[in-house]
Amino acid sequence: MHSMDGLVWDSLMLRALLNLGNEHVLRPFDLELVRRSRVPGQVDAAQQAVTRIAFFHPPKCGGTSVRKWLASAFGRPAGLDPVAAEAAARNIGVAAASEREAILAYFVQRRDTRFICGHFAYSRRAFVDREGDFDLITILRNPLSRVLSRFYHSGQPDHFPIEGELTDWLQTDHARSAATVFTTMFVGDIERMKRHAGGASNSDLRDAALQAIDNLMRFTMVGTLEHLGAFEQAIQQRYGIRTRIGHARSNPSYLRFAQQPSAVQDRLRELCREDMMIYEAFAGASPRIRSA
Repeated sequence: MHSMDGLVWDSLMLRALLNLGNEHVLRPFDLELVRRSRVPGQVDAAQQAVTRIAFFHPPKCGGTSVRKWLASAFGRPAGLDPVAAEAAARNIGVAAASEREAILAYFVQRRDTRFICGHFAYSRRAFVDREGDFDLITILRNPLSRVLSRFYHSGQPDHFPIEGELTDWLQTDHARSAATVFTTMFVGDIERMKRHAGGASNSDLRDAALQAIDNLMRFTMVGTLEHLGAFEQAIQQRYGIRTRIGHARSNPSYLRFAQQPSAVQDRLRELCREDMMIYEAFAGASPRIRSA
């Protein structure tokens, strides 16, 4: 059972979420979903000056392993269950992006939240007057590999399923969305992100990708899965972590990009054009670390 303090915390958190936006939108939140987002490892007054961390976790980039590793040092993160969040947004008739932005903004405002992590899109307005309090971190992956992993990993029970053959799926809007995750996740404007979800011109997507690169340049650290060891070392040096990143998941066997038919390769290159711009800006052997 919850203690009295825990019940008071639940009530305050729910009220805060309701006050973040339209009460009609957020009032139907299931209280149990709110409880599952409870922040552990709250810091005392003497620890308030410690740098706070926000790890943005693009799907299929090795972020689950990174999250578990960081949690071993900083405590269980403030975050959300993406499947539950999607269902909640659908049930109450609100855009998932708006729901997640509200939750992110709430965690940013909680001064005792030291570690935020999840499939949140970066939002400039969620960090207004607080971005200086945080080290913003993310890890990217070659989009060509990432999209294939998304397709072949969809059969896992905690992922949104994909039906049909790869060649058919690559012609869908869902595939287009999966191929522009970096562009939409880091453009920094949730309203613009939602407009792109409904379809955008090539020039609009290119502009969004350039804005995403500009935003990521302000992150404390941007690593890549292809150079995970260098990313690990940089994290260890900055935060004094002595453990190493584990491997939380493994994908089923499937044809990698170089093994796919040429038609599939060409279609993947077309779909991933904007995300490749972003990835290539940070794809060096060493992670990009912002100068102090």
